[in-house]
Amino acid sequence: MSRTLAPLYPLLCLCALSTPAMAEPGREPSPASAIPRVLMGTPPVNVNTSAAGSLPKNLFFSALNVSFADKTHAEKGGAARSDVFGQTWLLKLRYGLTDHVEFVAITPYIDQSRSHPTPSPKHLGGWGDQVIGINAAPFNLHQGDPFALSFSAAVLLPTGQEGKRHLPGNGAWGWRVGAAYGRFLTPNLKLDTEGVWSGPFERGNQEVKRGQSWQWNSQLRYLFHAFDLGLESSLVHQKSAHAYTPAGKVSTRNGVTEWFVGPSLNIVLPADAWLGIGVFFPVHRHFDGPNKSENKRVELKIGKLW
Repeated sequence: MSRTLAPLYPLLCLCALSTPAMAEPGREPSPASAIPRVLMGTPPVNVNTSAAGSLPKNLFFSALNVSFADKTHAEKGGAARSDVFGQTWLLKLRYGLTDHVEFVAITPYIDQSRSHPTPSPKHLGGWGDQVIGINAAPFNLHQGDPFALSFSAAVLLPTGQEGKRHLPGNGAWGWRVGAAYGRFLTPNLKLDTEGVWSGPFERGNQEVKRGQSWQWNSQLRYLFHAFDLGLESSLVHQKSAHAYTPAGKVSTRNGVTEWFVGPSLNIVLPADAWLGIGVFFPVHRHFDGPNKSENKRVELKIGKLW
């Protein structure tokens, strides 16, 4: 994390305009509760994870979520591959259209700094494809239901940058669907779990069509007065992409199955805001081809409820 953090400027903006996005103000506290409402939503820190339910009507939140990974370990004969210091930045926005339906928008920025050996270009990444969607919750904890249940559907817009310096497969129409369930096991202990399926409709940058992705994400959080402690899990199966060349369709062999688990912490800040940090470790990995991997991911989230 000592290397250049290219898009730090959104973090400065989000200090004044921020709140949790894949996180969830799951339910409003009862009058007797001393727990701030930003924690009652049990916001997860992992960039892949969200809590179940939808926002109450006219409630808005924004969040800046970032993940850092230093990939230096060779996998499947990948010793000749470059080391990669990867940054994934997500600006997440949600707005309650009704007490059961919310609008969701996610703007991604990715930077991969490659070294040892250093290829050209050294930096690969840029703005990704914008996600726009709807999250509908027939059951919500903030409405007094015993559990939260929600379903999401989104479209990926072809807004990703194109060219040699940007990610292959970007700039393509795509889709994303998911379902999530959550409930309080005790007055202070909450469980959330969700499944997500996403993929592209077409080829993108560098004539590459990304592979489909499946995720199973979960979190278990214990809420205190001014902070919470969580255990988060994210299992992702990403199929290999395909490049289209004059010789025909060729697999890039970049598919991977990764399961990361680790602790996280959210701290309440003034004015319905919070700061979260998590460290996640691999418990299972499988790569389709030569690659480099990290031994941990450090993730941060700063958010505000409006």
